[in-house]
Amino acid sequence: MTVSSEPVFVSDGERFMPTVAAVGPWSADALQGSATAALLVRALEAHAASRDREVARLSFDFWRPAQRSAITLDFTMVRDGAKARTVAIEMVQDGKPVLRCTALLLRRGPMPALPAAQTMEAPRFPPPEAGTPVPAAASRMSPFFAGVDVRMARGQILEPGPAAAWLRLGRPLVDAELASPLAQVASAADLVAGISQWAHPSKLGFVNADLTINLRRAPRGDWMLLDAVTLPGDLGIGYAVGQLHDRDGAIGQCASSLLFEARG
Repeated sequence: MTVSSEPVFVSDGERFMPTVAAVGPWSADALQGSATAALLVRALEAHAASRDREVARLSFDFWRPAQRSAITLDFTMVRDGAKARTVAIEMVQDGKPVLRCTALLLRRGPMPALPAAQTMEAPRFPPPEAGTPVPAAASRMSPFFAGVDVRMARGQILEPGPAAAWLRLGRPLVDAELASPLAQVASAADLVAGISQWAHPSKLGFVNADLTINLRRAPRGDWMLLDAVTLPGDLGIGYAVGQLHDRDGAIGQCASSLLFEARG
């Protein structure tokens, strides 16, 4: 477990102030998508619209870089149905929308009986305690990532190619409050391209323009495994896709659209 008690965000009334622990690898003022995605999930879970509903899908649109300035959150009920409810939360900085999370909330109910072949869990990975710690250099990739506990289950985080990693945000998300399991999922899923880069980052960079998470059940615990691969196309775009697990097995999947940029 990481030892730092510095939170990613500090609350200020209805606003949130990012700390240095929210900063990503791009500049000293640009926030990591994992941090902002987790913050919006926290707001979603706290809203009355989430009561007695299960989160089936989270869709994030990253419109512009988030900065180290005050954050406010705007909530919109997009559609309220008996079986399906769609809500949107926008993150606003300096009067401009920066990020939007659209959530699909489904009515809870009993699961119909299914054939055994349709209810089998995906093969489980060894627990995070059996994983391989990442090199110290990887933990220094960004102030945010320095507060993430990582155990590799497959591949290497600093080498190109598919990889699977157990991830846990080990510092408080807001003030002294730790991230919920769902916020841990959002935080981990945003790293889907980061842990499975197609080429070494010194040669090929990327911009992730969105993130979609589909869940088959609510996550449990704080460790989340992301089994990821990046798939490029031939026109400078592609996507990264990952399977999500907690200690009890498969919980869902995620995908992120990518714009590739040559370096060096």
